[in-house]
Amino acid sequence: METVMKVSNLCKTYIMNKNQNNVLRNVSFEVHKGEFISVMGPSGSGKSTLLYTVSGMDKMTAGEVNFGGKLVSQFGENELANLRLNEMGFVFQQMHMLRNLSILDNIVLASYHSEAGKTKEQRKQKREKAIALMKQLDIIDIADHDITEVSGGQLQRACICRALMNDPKVLFADEPTGALNSKSAKEVMNQFNLVNKTGTTILLVTHDVKVAAKSDKVLYMEDGNIQGAFTLGKYTDEITIKERERTLNSWLMDMGW
Repeated sequence: METVMKVSNLCKTYIMNKNQNNVLRNVSFEVHKGEFISVMGPSGSGKSTLLYTVSGMDKMTAGEVNFGGKLVSQFGENELANLRLNEMGFVFQQMHMLRNLSILDNIVLASYHSEAGKTKEQRKQKREKAIALMKQLDIIDIADHDITEVSGGQLQRACICRALMNDPKVLFADEPTGALNSKSAKEVMNQFNLVNKTGTTILLVTHDVKVAAKSDKVLYMEDGNIQGAFTLGKYTDEITIKERERTLNSWLMDMGW
């Protein structure tokens, strides 16, 4: 199985008021092409820091991240920005979009600055791709809406479309359902599963067992390191979800959740 990201002995330390806070402690794991991995753990365990560090949004203190054959630590700021733009996708809990643009324009904007979005013809193709993604995620009817005219679930699906515009090697998501009600959260997770089935690799941070139960594998973090991994296998349909949740809950309790 192809490895798209290999994390080796990753450390992240913050110095605050002359005190050393070791948020990540020698974290090592691999992400393979087409996997859907959730990262869980108590508050303060380092979940979000892990996501930001492996994606180059935050600088590592020690260790290494090999992303698609490239060592992230060797990149300068401009190279990291290009890596994130062209080879990574991001979905966050807070759905940041520009108020003066329509939903469709928000989705395509960043892709116009990518390596494949420079020319007039390329930008036409990007716009067509955005429309196709909006149809796939069932939000094409809000393409011309303002961001204040749509629901939270619709806006988060638009964020997923935006993250997929440049065909990322890995889609990173940090608590993407945290600000949503249960119905919208379920809709958004169905879309994550849909894009994963088409081949997109996903690394997702969550505190929600119902969210994690729809991933292939769960990594459990505590005190800045991965304490265990649990393989659920591919999520196929709603019939299996309750059993997946029970099995995952039992494992999490054994881990000290």
